[in-house]
Amino acid sequence: MDIKEIKALYKFLKDTDIIEVEVEGAQGKVRIKRAGVAPVEHAALAAPAPAPPAPAEAAMGEAPRTQAGNVKIVTSPMVGTFYRASSPEAQPFVEMGSIIKSGSPLCIIEAMKLMNEVESEYSGKVVSILVENGQPVEYGEPLFHIEASK
Repeated sequence: MDIKEIKALYKFLKDTDIIEVEVEGAQGKVRIKRAGVAPVEHAALAAPAPAPPAPAEAAMGEAPRTQAGNVKIVTSPMVGTFYRASSPEAQPFVEMGSIIKSGSPLCIIEAMKLMNEVESEYSGKVVSILVENGQPVEYGEPLFHIEASK
């Protein structure tokens, strides 16, 4: 698949309830998973759609957006590949629950063989990590939820 086909597939999927898709062709394999949702088992793809989540589950999934304004979203400053650590052997920059300061490194976005460190604009606690290591990201795509300290 070329990049135009991948982008078209992503645009189609973002307006559906499908959260993960894997396409394999002669040129390779592409796997797209939407951020902020739990992964689906491959066997579940053939099963009927799951029932809507219970109100408590729905509230948990939406917590970062509905809290009193202290949860901030860190977005990708560019298109590239998301990495949680500086090298495969290194520990991730942050984990869920990590306490960080403004200017702390959160991740690296690789773009055109250049490693670009993404720093936090906020001091606080990492509430969620929305992208998996090694996944492609788009400009403006949410990467982290940070509960900003007061």
